[in-house]
Amino acid sequence: MYTLSGIPASQGIAAGKAVVLTRSAGNPDFDRPWALDPDAEIRFFRKTLKFFSERLRQTANPALDQQRDLYGAAAGYLTAPDNISKVTALIRGGDTAPMAARTVFIGGLKDFKFSYDLDDESSTAELRSLELLLREFVQALFMRGITITELPVLTEDSVIIAKALTPAQLLTLDTRFVKGVVLEQGRASGHLAMALRELSIPSVFGASGITDISGGVKVMVDGNTGVAVVDPPDETCEAAIARQGLFGDAPDDDDEDPGITIVCSVGATSRANISSVYTRHGLGLLRSEFLFLSCEHEPTEEEMTKAFAKLFAPVPQGRPITARTFDFADDKKPNFEIQTDAQGALKGYGAGVSSALLKKEIRALLLACPEKHVRIVFPLVTRLTEARRLKELAYECDSELAQEKKPHSGFELALMIETPAAVLSAQAFAGEFSMFIIGTSSLAEYASAPCPADTSFTPSLAKLIAMACKAAHSSEIPVGIAGRFASRIELLPLFYRLGVSYVTVDSYEISGLRQAVERQDQDAVHPHFDESLYEKIMRIYRGREIGRLVSELND
Repeated sequence: MYTLSGIPASQGIAAGKAVVLTRSAGNPDFDRPWALDPDAEIRFFRKTLKFFSERLRQTANPALDQQRDLYGAAAGYLTAPDNISKVTALIRGGDTAPMAARTVFIGGLKDFKFSYDLDDESSTAELRSLELLLREFVQALFMRGITITELPVLTEDSVIIAKALTPAQLLTLDTRFVKGVVLEQGRASGHLAMALRELSIPSVFGASGITDISGGVKVMVDGNTGVAVVDPPDETCEAAIARQGLFGDAPDDDDEDPGITIVCSVGATSRANISSVYTRHGLGLLRSEFLFLSCEHEPTEEEMTKAFAKLFAPVPQGRPITARTFDFADDKKPNFEIQTDAQGALKGYGAGVSSALLKKEIRALLLACPEKHVRIVFPLVTRLTEARRLKELAYECDSELAQEKKPHSGFELALMIETPAAVLSAQAFAGEFSMFIIGTSSLAEYASAPCPADTSFTPSLAKLIAMACKAAHSSEIPVGIAGRFASRIELLPLFYRLGVSYVTVDSYEISGLRQAVERQDQDAVHPHFDESLYEKIMRIYRGREIGRLVSELND
């Protein structure tokens, strides 16, 4: 028995047999089936190629012509049918994917022609930049140690061991059997950790050396302290699990309004285990993309309607049903191929989803439970033209369904405020939407960039939240808080005084947050926008100052 330490990502204690998805190259059990199976190697090459070329196209800044042309040229060169055929032929001839890709893409670069004159200095620089992008792709193939090509079928209680894992890969597994997750990489503030917390799966990230263990060995995951115990005695596991109260807080039964709406965020629950918390208090924010990340094909309108109906139907009449449309940014890439708009107002839309798929989803949201009102929230909007086009899509769907004589929900439209660009345009956005929901997880990432996101409540994040709240107040629309800072009890008085009247958190955080709200003096504290507090926040530049302000508000 020995222990490995890391960062707690999801609370609780559980144990199971290790299922090692990716291994250290130094592991004597390190398996290389791709060197023996050309078909598996070709599948791996094509899958990596698809993700890499999509990343190039989605990363290119439409406003920067030179970067857009370079990334477009690289994506086009990588996906050219002749080049793909050549790589496939080399793999079938015995090469690995990295060897074949290096031969074809790097070796053939001398024949690649820009529209520029290659004798021109700028064109030569473009060619060098293109070569660097191609070498990055080849390196991605070499980095197979952190790439999972085939996911296992789980039939018993298991602890997933890997270097890295995406939300889509997690949700592709049968999560009934996933008792814990231990990774060498990962961010406790990331989307995977969010999904693990929602599914009540204990997890530890940053556990160096965990991928050196052998598959099948027993592992106990302590997500409370950030420790993974390899090959623990049975009595040790039983005692530790018995002592803990994993997500055991009984949801309170008090249905009185505590002065602020506290509701449940849902997403990773792909099973039919409807949470009694959100069926009582309301569906605060459906992170809809999590329901479909593991799909091998783009979901149809009928499939989405059925999935949404299962979630909407148990919500009592009059309780909120709030659904965010697809957000495929960052690590939330689905298993199916993503299409994006090549032109129009949603070209380059940060959520990485096409207007065609959005229309199907909006129709499904409206069809899912016709007798109930739905609030549809658009994420990652940064431009007014995007905002207005998204509104048009919603009203187009409403009109189409009316013409088709299909019963559908009444609706309102809200906006996620989760980027500095959205905050700076919040005054304009407020005139277009019925509500703001501030996504504090993403906003914290942007507020700290280019450094890693701070776990503390920083002056920059406080300013961004305050500015968004002021814009909402000026236009007399309600404002809500979501994300990892929404459940921070010490921030409740600050949120109250910025006018926040809606908080959405994971189900296991509901009870504690409601109890904290009920301890507030409701006669003295109620959601309202305090202009003097706003001015104080805008004059604060140091962490200790914002900490002192938060403490004073809690006195």
